[in-house]
Amino acid sequence: MRATGGHFLKDYAFEEGYFRDKALAFREGLSMPLMLLGGINRLETMQQAMVDGFDYVAMGRALLIEPDLVARLSAGETTTGLCTHCNRCMPTIYADGGTRCTEVG
Repeated sequence: MRATGGHFLKDYAFEEGYFRDKALAFREGLSMPLMLLGGINRLETMQQAMVDGFDYVAMGRALLIEPDLVARLSAGETTTGLCTHCNRCMPTIYADGGTRCTEVG
C-alpha cells in the first residue's frame, strides 16, 4: 500500500458536512427521520444539522480514531474530533482485524 497507494488513494480537499447541501434538498421533500452524513467531526456541525431538521448524524470515520468521541462531546470535554478524513482507513475495510484508523498506533 505504501508503494502504490498514492496512485489510487488521492488527496482531496476536505469540507466537513460535504453532503449537507444535497441532504437539505432531500430534507425539504421528506417527512421521515433523516440522517446527515459526510465527514461530521465537530459539535458545531452536529448542532447545525439538528437546526436544519436532521434527526441524526453519522460519524463513521471519526469514531474509528476515537470510539469515545460521542461521550466526550456530551461531557463537554471536546468540541472537535481528531479524524482528519485522510481516507487511509479505507484500505483496511476488508483487512484482517477489521476497519481501523491507520493514524493511531
